[in-house]
Amino acid sequence: MSQSLLSLSSLPVPETHKSNSPKPTSETLVNHLLYTFKSPFELKQIHAHIIKTNTSPSVLPLSLVASVCAFTPRFPYATKLIQISGKPENVVWNSCLKDFAESDRPIDAIRLFCRLCEYGVCLDAFTFSFLLKACTKISDGFDGRIVHGFIEKLGFQSNLFLQNSMVHLYAVCGETDDARQLFDKMSQRDIVTWNIMITQLVKKGKVDDAYEVFDKMPERNVRSWTYRRT
Repeated sequence: MSQSLLSLSSLPVPETHKSNSPKPTSETLVNHLLYTFKSPFELKQIHAHIIKTNTSPSVLPLSLVASVCAFTPRFPYATKLIQISGKPENVVWNSCLKDFAESDRPIDAIRLFCRLCEYGVCLDAFTFSFLLKACTKISDGFDGRIVHGFIEKLGFQSNLFLQNSMVHLYAVCGETDDARQLFDKMSQRDIVTWNIMITQLVKKGKVDDAYEVFDKMPERNVRSWTYRRT
């Protein structure tokens, strides 16, 4: 036997540390899982506990419910939970769309939109603002046109924020002619509208067109034009 092993064998056995912390109960574990569940299975466990304890379903973090079930066969289950919570469906799903649009996978916002349409979930102007943001982030002009069609069909085409977002999307995707056509048709424009159109035309090298738009701008100055050219 080696000298090192003989030395170790002569050492006293240390006492184990005994924690005085109480053993977690099933209720403690469920309460922890309430804000950390990552699958429909865990969600169902929480829901069962809520029913058993006669707790209001409003305690469920509905945005998490939506995102966890968004691309699973449990999507209808999520919509049912949202409905019985009493919170407007579109508010919950819009929150989920916003998170997807701002994530590193904005395409998920578009995928979720398809599911919302499939299940007839009510949509509003905020829904389309997040979709346009997602399309712009990945320069997706194809799906952007589809979203534009929905905006027109559902009567949101007069929403100035959505109009500005569509002009920006088309321009970012290199479709400056479509962006300009939409810009010219707008009955109302704000400073954001003008700035988007001028800036994107300059970026695409269409300086003469940009100056033409700038010349029609109600409130303009040389400094703002110089800024956009640099």
